[in-house]
Amino acid sequence: MRQLLNKQSRQEFLAHHYELEKIYFKWTVSFNRDTYGYSICTLRDKRGNKINSNCGGGYDMKGTAFGEFITEYFNDELKRLTANYGSGDDGGGFYGLVHYNDKTRKRQKRASKNTTTYLDGGCGFSSMQRVFSKIGFKLNFVNETKSKIEYELNIK
Repeated sequence: MRQLLNKQSRQEFLAHHYELEKIYFKWTVSFNRDTYGYSICTLRDKRGNKINSNCGGGYDMKGTAFGEFITEYFNDELKRLTANYGSGDDGGGFYGLVHYNDKTRKRQKRASKNTTTYLDGGCGFSSMQRVFSKIGFKLNFVNETKSKIEYELNIK
């Protein structure tokens, strides 16, 4: 599979964002009034800085956190990809990728000037890894404990 970013661009990204060389997902429980007892999935960099988090359950929280990470750092690359909405047409698109047209209020397969592009990670962590791989990076599993899973970002 051909990557969207060339090797030099990927190396520059990791050099500029060295704190993202290792990321980890941490699970805790909410003690807020409205969400008491709900699970919280937080994505953090190697320094412990919070990248994003989500709360609740009934969806892939790890995939959602990772999808938001990819959307934040690689939005321009996501606009170059084709979406696949699971309608049975295996057109080679990426499941979980959304190009939402703000004018027509409909989803599109390809991005245009009126679309907002993002990843819906609730569809699964593996779908987010597939998009990340297409951009040119891969996640290597490092360690897992009761409340934490660690990964390394590497160039493909």
